[in-house]
Amino acid sequence: MDSAVSAILSPAVGILISPFPIVGLILILLSNKARINSIFYTVGWIVGNIAVFFIGLFLMGSAVSSSGEQSMLVKIVLIVLGVLLILLGAHDFMKRPKDGEKATTPQWFEKMSNIKPGGAMFFAFVLSAVNPKNMLLSLTAGVSVGTLNLAGGQEITATIIFGIIACCSIYIPTIAFLIAGNKLNNVLDNMRKWLIQNNSVIMAVLFLFIGLNIISKAF
Repeated sequence: MDSAVSAILSPAVGILISPFPIVGLILILLSNKARINSIFYTVGWIVGNIAVFFIGLFLMGSAVSSSGEQSMLVKIVLIVLGVLLILLGAHDFMKRPKDGEKATTPQWFEKMSNIKPGGAMFFAFVLSAVNPKNMLLSLTAGVSVGTLNLAGGQEITATIIFGIIACCSIYIPTIAFLIAGNKLNNVLDNMRKWLIQNNSVIMAVLFLFIGLNIISKAF
């Protein structure tokens, strides 16, 4: 299982500290229906990430021989995923705010304050499973574990570990808010502003590191 945890760690941490999903949650936590909407948002986020992880796990598991030897197809997939992550990182770095410039915010931020529970869950699912940046990270984690040729029980354990690590930046604030309530509002608002301003740089560094790490696994 050590190899599985090692394979999961980089992309899971990338999802963990990805700013915009956290900002989406913060906007929900600062709204009038914070408790119920945050729960639904968290469920959608967890389900979306694990669904994409499973896709990568099973697709790549079928491409690995019973001896665990990587085929040329596996190596190509790893290289392609790594290159895509690096390109996304370069794109984010080019979009970073210049000195003294305020970062632009996506239009969907404006809708989070009035969103309904079902919409919060659906939106979080789309943000995790369809958004290219997050989808690539979850897919990369699943692919990396799939190349290890683990037993069924070990794959389930790896999936649980992935979910615990990757989604903790969403479920921990949700649980904390359910306990502490509005006492966290000032902290959450300050965090929201910082994450929006530094999103591009954070993601650029993450994608570069994870992309190079994934490419190295192909050799």
